[in-house]
Amino acid sequence: MILEGGMSNLSSLRDAPQVMLHGLGRAAAGVLVLGAVMIGGATGPAAAWGPEGHSIVAEIAQRRLSATALSEVKRIFGGEISMASVASWADDVRYSAHPESYNWHFVDIPLADDTYDPVSECAANALGDCAIAEINRAEHEITCASDPMQRRDSLRYLIHIVGDIHQPFHTVADNIGENTLTVTVKFAGLIKSPPKLPGDNLHAVWDSTIIKQTTYAWGSYVNRLEGDWLLKHPEASQTLDPVAWTLEAHALAKEMSAGVAVGTVLDDAYYNKALPIVDQQLGRAGLRLAAVLNRWLSTAPACPLP
Repeated sequence: MILEGGMSNLSSLRDAPQVMLHGLGRAAAGVLVLGAVMIGGATGPAAAWGPEGHSIVAEIAQRRLSATALSEVKRIFGGEISMASVASWADDVRYSAHPESYNWHFVDIPLADDTYDPVSECAANALGDCAIAEINRAEHEITCASDPMQRRDSLRYLIHIVGDIHQPFHTVADNIGENTLTVTVKFAGLIKSPPKLPGDNLHAVWDSTIIKQTTYAWGSYVNRLEGDWLLKHPEASQTLDPVAWTLEAHALAKEMSAGVAVGTVLDDAYYNKALPIVDQQLGRAGLRLAAVLNRWLSTAPACPLP
């Protein structure tokens, strides 16, 4: 699935000539990534949310699991485990041990569109199909698979991918999810300090920079949401359709990319507009992940006979 190895000739897909990448969806760019990994060891475009964002989503979800669902999660993982500790596993293996999972992290919908077309935007190839398809497969694999390793890996993918499709720019095909839309970060955020590693493209800003400029640790971000957004929006857990999640996020990507061009300076005004959306999307993802797991794991599954 993804080839174990690090970086050598290409440090990331962004190091490739921009003329080659501009306008590509990630499914197409993934072919370039896979080739680069096999010949040199590339990391590819940024992953949705960074480790911090995925840990936030997983922790919010775990705190809301029913006793039965939590017991089943522990059984699948083989003991006591924090879901946050495995939340980024899918990114760790995406370019090394499991390249067939590459496309599971996003849904390539053209920015100008308002609808999802599974035929053109979730077609299967050697790098997988899309996030929606993998989430839809997960229920059977997590509850009914006879192979314990398959159940474990499917749960790890679900924990990660539910977070992925709540990151707005993982629902956009244009410029590889805006990985090639280079920007300059000039906001200090709530920590009131210039970013040490500012995102150099719009996708990376949404993956990590906004979160890192809000709190110094992901656990503090969770506590911040617990004291505010999560208290106010319990209804978010009632929407359990991954297509609806994707289109919600896609609309936000349209909103937050409007007026952003190559070289745009993202200042405090942009941060102040983006932060409530990041809070919302992380909160929604955590609540919905918990709701899905509670529904799937709290009752005996109706598995087909072998």
